[in-house]
Amino acid sequence: MLKRGLLTVSLVGVLLGVNVLPAEAGPITGGFSITGNFLPVNGVTGAVTSLSQATGIDFLALFGSTPTPGTAGQFLVNSAAGDFGGLLGGLGTIRDISFAGPGSGNFPNPNVVGPLLAFQNVLGTTFTLTSVGPASVQSFGSLSFLTFTGQGYFSMAGFSNTNGTFGFTGNGAGGTFSFSASNVTVPEPASAALLGSGLVMLFGLRNRRRKTA
Repeated sequence: MLKRGLLTVSLVGVLLGVNVLPAEAGPITGGFSITGNFLPVNGVTGAVTSLSQATGIDFLALFGSTPTPGTAGQFLVNSAAGDFGGLLGGLGTIRDISFAGPGSGNFPNPNVVGPLLAFQNVLGTTFTLTSVGPASVQSFGSLSFLTFTGQGYFSMAGFSNTNGTFGFTGNGAGGTFSFSASNVTVPEPASAALLGSGLVMLFGLRNRRRKTA
């Protein structure tokens, strides 16, 4: 039986030094949180593996469990604020990636192939992933967590591109992930609240799926 993982990803934005949109366009502000499913994989072969051996992430259909190498996964926006408010309830896509090693066509590593345009896309709002940092695995009791960080930028019609960083934390014992994203102008408690709401839904989904299994 395939083991899916539980992950938490946070994305915090800062302003780009140069706007690619008209000068009157302002930065994107606000935040949002999403949930979905994933599998840890070998980024070269695509084989499903443990978190400690993984070099890539296969994002799945919203309630999926079958590997979909090279096919963008789905996520649901479960909370949103500020300029992201219109994304609430939206169904988006997120591309498979490698966060270490050479990667492959199905699991590209932005450090090797360059920026992954529209790495994340929901209702026309995108996040382009430009680089990822080294990963590490830490254990807390019986749970192990994979973590890595990355850099990129948001794009939304009517706004200047907004630079950002994200942090990924994945727990191989679960089956869903939570992802929070925000512009740096949002106070930290608001960002934490968004992430918390994502985690609440995450555990709610897990419990509901266990009851119906």
